[in-house]
Amino acid sequence: MKIRNLKIATILALSIPLMVQAEPFTLMQVFERAKSYDATLKAAVAQHNAQKEEINKSFAAFLPQVRLSASEGRGITDSETKNSLGNTIKNHRVYDMRNYSLSVRQTIFNRATFAEYAQSKAEVASSDATLEKEQLGLIGRVSEAYFNLLLAGDNVHYSDAQKVAAQQQLAQAEKRYKTGSGTLTEVSEAKANLETVTAQRLDWLNSLEYAKRTLETICGVYIDQFFTLDPNKLVLKSPEPASVEEWIALSMKKNPEIQAAMHDMTAADEQINKNNSGHFPTLDLVASRTKSESDSNITIGSKFDTDSLSLQLNVPIYSGGYYSAAVRQAESQLIYAQEKLADKQRHVSNDVRKYFNEIVSGNARVEAQMLAVQSNETAALGTQKGFEAGLRSNVEVLNAQDKLFSSIRDLAKERYRLLYSRLMLKQVTGTLQDSDLSELNQMLTALPSMDN
Repeated sequence: MKIRNLKIATILALSIPLMVQAEPFTLMQVFERAKSYDATLKAAVAQHNAQKEEINKSFAAFLPQVRLSASEGRGITDSETKNSLGNTIKNHRVYDMRNYSLSVRQTIFNRATFAEYAQSKAEVASSDATLEKEQLGLIGRVSEAYFNLLLAGDNVHYSDAQKVAAQQQLAQAEKRYKTGSGTLTEVSEAKANLETVTAQRLDWLNSLEYAKRTLETICGVYIDQFFTLDPNKLVLKSPEPASVEEWIALSMKKNPEIQAAMHDMTAADEQINKNNSGHFPTLDLVASRTKSESDSNITIGSKFDTDSLSLQLNVPIYSGGYYSAAVRQAESQLIYAQEKLADKQRHVSNDVRKYFNEIVSGNARVEAQMLAVQSNETAALGTQKGFEAGLRSNVEVLNAQDKLFSSIRDLAKERYRLLYSRLMLKQVTGTLQDSDLSELNQMLTALPSMDN
């Protein structure tokens, strides 16, 4: 019966629920809450909505500009004139002054308005891509935080099981000491091990609390009940397509940061056209209707009703070099945008290779760690049996237990790391979707699997 103690503890570590939970939060539930709560995403949405108005602002230049002006007041004029006899005649007049004007201006030709409109569309397209980046980023951030929570919960759970094993080892050492087959040193070693395991459990509890609070900052809810990963549902598979170059090519087309950088480059090019338009003439059609009464000293007591229609041509001759400098400035900004695009393409390509290789090596690491858990379990049971036969020391048993639970934790960590790498490969290529979270949701269960 004693030999089975550690085996029972191992089974407990893989079969007891992380916590008593009636309605655990799934990954999808957390994500749905995060979409309406996450401050980073909401700020990006607000910024995007503000940026979209640039199209309306620039398009307004193509539409008629209507202006109404009105003024009313009192005028006082003192005047002196001489008559034919040379006598000075003084006049003091108080009168009403009125002026109403309605004007309509329609641009016929202004090269700058076309460039500005094209620039605003490029800027909004860049904002669209930036918003998409934040939306994809939310999936990644929620998944990472949720995986960290699950891993922290696993670590606490495994720590509980390890504590049970340590307590059993202490009880066995005390029993051996009482029967005379053991030593006081063995009892002291077992007690020290139990204290160490208890202290480590406090660290795992702190990590779990931090993981809960981190997720709370994203979704706005303190997640105290949650699912855990069912290892039986995790299928180890290579990325599809199997060539990293195909993933890189896909990222060049779909990665939102690259798309935003490309649109920024287009906007910078249109800025050159806009600034260069300062050298071109403009042509406007202007219509106005004006009513005025006594609007100056020479029209006191007179009323005017004037309608006008005219073409106004403005030809720039010399502006002190302002527009030439603005063009050179915009050309430098275009170079800046081009280099930013190149830099982003290089970083994205590097990230694709990173996560692609993480998946490939992650599959191997999970398989290797599964074997390590099995080997450590066999070694721990064998050490326990040898200890009872007097062939192994108590320290060797405790070390074997520690290696077993360390390998169990490492296996859980590698599984979550693999899942996160799968998501990040899709995120960096711009192909990550909500359905990918739904797929992960299918791997969650309320009870951990008993298989390694």
